[in-house]
Amino acid sequence: MLELWAAIDLLSGSVVTLKQGKEEMKTTWEEGALEVAARWESEGADGLHIIDLDAAFGKGSNGKTISMILERAKIPVEVGGGVRSRAAAESWLGSGAARVILGTLAYKEPETLLELLRLQGPEKIVVASDYSDGKVVTSGWTATQGVGVLEAARRFEEAGVVNLLTTAVGRDGMAAGPDLDTLKVLCALSKKLKILASGGIRSLHDLIEIERRGAAGAVIGRALYDGTIELGDAKAAIGGTLR
Repeated sequence: MLELWAAIDLLSGSVVTLKQGKEEMKTTWEEGALEVAARWESEGADGLHIIDLDAAFGKGSNGKTISMILERAKIPVEVGGGVRSRAAAESWLGSGAARVILGTLAYKEPETLLELLRLQGPEKIVVASDYSDGKVVTSGWTATQGVGVLEAARRFEEAGVVNLLTTAVGRDGMAAGPDLDTLKVLCALSKKLKILASGGIRSLHDLIEIERRGAAGAVIGRALYDGTIELGDAKAAIGGTLR
């Protein structure tokens, strides 16, 4: 069954959603991070997907807030955003994160990725292959890596990666629907990679289609905050009762 991960993006201490990863196109939500985390957990999220946007943009940290969420959450939490060293990754895992998300680091320091996979185990590592126009972007989606998302997936599979997060940047926060065509190809590439789909998810139908393409999980952001997806309904939908 498709895992549902509720997104909590943090910027300057507030919960926000961005459009296409652009800070100038942000929506700031009134609820605090701890309240939002407790809400998504109580409504049935399989996990919390927390991104420190300040760290991703190289302008600060929401570490204290994330640590408090980790202390309180009773469901798995994966943490990303600005995790650009082995020490940072291990620190989050040591603080209680179930998984850590590596973006820039996985591309610039493949040897560090291999060390983390070996020392921490592949299940605790999520590699982000966020893409725009088919090419991988990193550093808070501001730099291109010059490699296609499909080629990146192949390389990471060979390295021993199990969890691959793919975000269609152009669709993120836009309620335009997920990139199902790319998702289908990614899922067909390998039976070893577990694909976590993100970007553009707007409805229960989108979640059903993501599951049908073979994804292991979905990260839901703006649709939860706008109320176009409710987690209880989503669990029922992917469980088959609404098909």
